[in-house]
Amino acid sequence: MVRVQPSTPTSGDAPTRAAARAAQQRRRSLILLGVIIALVVALAVVAGVFFLRGTPGEPDQEPAVSDGCLPSDLRITADPAVAGALKAIAADLTESRSDCPAVTVRAEDSAVTAAALAAGSEPGFDVWVPDSAMWPSRATGQAELAGVDAADLVVRGTVASSPVVFAATEPTAAALTAEGAAFASLAGRSVAAVLPDPATVAASSAALLALQTAVGGDARTFTALVLGLDTGVVPTAADALAAASAATTPTIAVTTEQAVLAQAEDATTRLMPIYPADVKPAVSVPLVTLADASADTLATVEALSAAVAAGGDHLADYGLRDAAGNPLESTLEIAGGDSATPAPTDSTNQAEVLRTWQVLTAPSRMLSLNDVSGSMLQPATADMRRIDLFEQAAVRAVNSLSADSSLATWVFSSRRIGGQDWQEIVPFGPLGDAAHKQRTIDTANGLDSLVGGGTGLYDSVLAAVKFMRETYVPGQVHLVLLNTDGVNEDDEGLDLPALLAELETLRDPAKPVAVIAIGYGPDTDQAALEQIAAATDGAAYQALQPTDIGTVLIDAVTQRGCRPNCG
Repeated sequence: MVRVQPSTPTSGDAPTRAAARAAQQRRRSLILLGVIIALVVALAVVAGVFFLRGTPGEPDQEPAVSDGCLPSDLRITADPAVAGALKAIAADLTESRSDCPAVTVRAEDSAVTAAALAAGSEPGFDVWVPDSAMWPSRATGQAELAGVDAADLVVRGTVASSPVVFAATEPTAAALTAEGAAFASLAGRSVAAVLPDPATVAASSAALLALQTAVGGDARTFTALVLGLDTGVVPTAADALAAASAATTPTIAVTTEQAVLAQAEDATTRLMPIYPADVKPAVSVPLVTLADASADTLATVEALSAAVAAGGDHLADYGLRDAAGNPLESTLEIAGGDSATPAPTDSTNQAEVLRTWQVLTAPSRMLSLNDVSGSMLQPATADMRRIDLFEQAAVRAVNSLSADSSLATWVFSSRRIGGQDWQEIVPFGPLGDAAHKQRTIDTANGLDSLVGGGTGLYDSVLAAVKFMRETYVPGQVHLVLLNTDGVNEDDEGLDLPALLAELETLRDPAKPVAVIAIGYGPDTDQAALEQIAAATDGAAYQALQPTDIGTVLIDAVTQRGCRPNCG
């Protein structure tokens, strides 16, 4: 469980960051005095609250502040993006005393900490400072899905932030800024986008939420954009920046303002930040404690929060903005930053959009179940049969799937093998295997040679769903892509009510197998296809015109991850 406690955001230039740091050192003594005063006031308030109200199990002695020291030892696990600033702030607090309680800062990627918490590991910290408030929600959500008893976390407030930006070389940045580059403009595909893996980089999941907002939440449009972005995913933010620097065509990297500032310090090709003109997301850096933290620990965390709020120079040293997102002087001058304050990203929705991304981009395991009954030889146009149009569309559909997807091809008519209506033509194999992909394409191009007989629809659908359930592979999207132009003609097999009852029996939310049904032409029993699709949380399409076949088939394939809620 994640609890969120309200916080009050706080706010805080030099031609280069090195010059900024030199100037900042001269102001440190005054900053330190301000920090000490802020600590005393903050801890007096905290102590007063505990004294007046009391809490079950509270200690007999209240934590005290002495000469700027924190009240008690504090173990901090922080994302590398903020760990340096925290170490500098902690050093300021203890530089005048050698007997202060120890403050240790351990740097660890937020995704690693979140994964360990989700697995039920014992927290090795008193306070966790991830680079986004999304990570506590992510850790708790993953633990709940896995049935793991994980640590109860409390998000106690934001202490720093960084806008999510597009990074590009100076010529590209100037052109895109002049055009009003925005998340919505990614739909135009006029520029290549490189995205660090959203599963490990918070800026990317924040960008996905911004993209979803920019398209008005339209699932179909969002899905198409996600599948396009998936081809440009790289493991880390550094990889994305390197790709944008080396690109010979207009390319942007999705990242944070902080990352762009760091890249500019020693890069051969300097990148510039582009601030989106529509949605302006930011990653917000929170303080996270355990729900059962002691009063001493909570008082120390409050003191740390006050110190960070007063340590704006240290935040600026590391390219971070204050909690409210106000541009700090050095950040603004070095980056030419946008003075507009970005909107905090909703951490719960950010975690949810990450889950959506992982579903949409998960490898597909698709069984293509194709009607080769005699009616497929009927003319569709003056010079093409139904089967000819389907063959062309099927090849396009195969080419739209990613290399990590796997595909099998079955056909059905009536009594193809004894009394069995269905037949495996190509077994499952990865499309990344060039030989398997070519065999699949050759089979699609030659389906006309297999045409003949009636339409044994219902028995074939049940056999396909059973096969997919029996051979289920976790982590992949399982689909039966049903293509037919007629109605069930097998009087000796299942009728529709019996098929629907069987499909209901097979339903398992933990191992979903959706049927995506496409009816070709006016002779299709579309009502039956819709019921079959509904019984498996799939979808049913109808291509009434010859020109519809390719569009419908490609749409069915590319919308595989958002069913049944594509809109």
